Amino acid sequence: MLSNRLKSDGKPTYVLNALQQKMKLEVEQKIADEVYQFETVDCVVCGDSEATKIAEKDRYGLFFPVVSCKSCGLVRTNPRMNQASYNEFYNTEYRKLYVGQESPTGDFFKLQMQKGKLIYDYLEEKGAFHKAKKDMFVLEVGCGAGGILHFFREKGCTVKGIDLGEEYINYGKEEYDLDLEVGFLSDLNLDRKPDLVIYSHIVEHILEPDAEFIALNKAINRDTIVYVEVPGIKHLYPNYDMNLLRYLQNAHTFHFSLTTLQNLMEKCGYEMLAGTEYIRSIFRPTDQKNDQFKNDYNAVITYLEKMEKKKDYFALTPFSLKKRLESIVVPVLDFLRIKKLIKSLLGK
Repeated sequence: MLSNRLKSDGKPTYVLNALQQKMKLEVEQKIADEVYQFETVDCVVCGDSEATKIAEKDRYGLFFPVVSCKSCGLVRTNPRMNQASYNEFYNTEYRKLYVGQESPTGDFFKLQMQKGKLIYDYLEEKGAFHKAKKDMFVLEVGCGAGGILHFFREKGCTVKGIDLGEEYINYGKEEYDLDLEVGFLSDLNLDRKPDLVIYSHIVEHILEPDAEFIALNKAINRDTIVYVEVPGIKHLYPNYDMNLLRYLQNAHTFHFSLTTLQNLMEKCGYEMLAGTEYIRSIFRPTDQKNDQFKNDYNAVITYLEKMEKKKDYFALTPFSLKKRLESIVVPVLDFLRIKKLIKSLLGK
């Protein structure tokens, strides 16, 4: 294990609000009562079972054993909850624990729309759009309330989304008239094949991502673009304050680096067109499957050890100093503008 602080002790890393505390207790009780069942699995990329333990808990203090495969470097949760347990978790506790709110809100939807713009801009920057937007059919797997799709629809695309969270699906359907439904990729019966498939922060949740992408390969065209965004385990700075415990959360079954994601996708018949350790990445299907993977184990472990040593100095990094300066300067400037406006209204 990287550090004693990563041992299972029930202590959260973030300050949880009342709803999150309630959901945490609910999950812990279901684990204790064996309502939530766990299973042990081998590496989805190389099939090996030998791994190094990294952590035993997540950001909420929930039991969360995480290991890194010694043969290919893929970091995974093991043992993990089985599919039936995750299905119930996603439909009852996940969003409330993660977002800290009882139900979908307009603010959450706006955040999804902002994410949609970032994805759209990244795809455009990389030249991934191969036809006019008005002719494009966009499918999102794990769409939440559909804010990302709403942004693409405003750009002229035809959109479709699926997710396991019924309440969020209903919100997008009722408030924004989006074409959304509850279910898995295997449940879909599409009239046309998508030109773009979006997996934004969803692949890390899928228990069998190899089966997912092999099935997807059969449901898309050869020129379909597949956008995959996941939280990169080699990108703890600046996103997670160099703190692995801010990164880990019990809903995630895989913790990818760009290399381990590429290994998975090439195994399933895709080639990578672009990618970053953030991770934002673009793939397209190919007729060639590559079973020869790059071993990222040493790079991942070295990176995590480095972050573990440096996490206490995050406050001194340029990113942190800039954020703190902004937190002081911006309110002052806003106040001065208000003060100036008041003076002008009073004629002083």
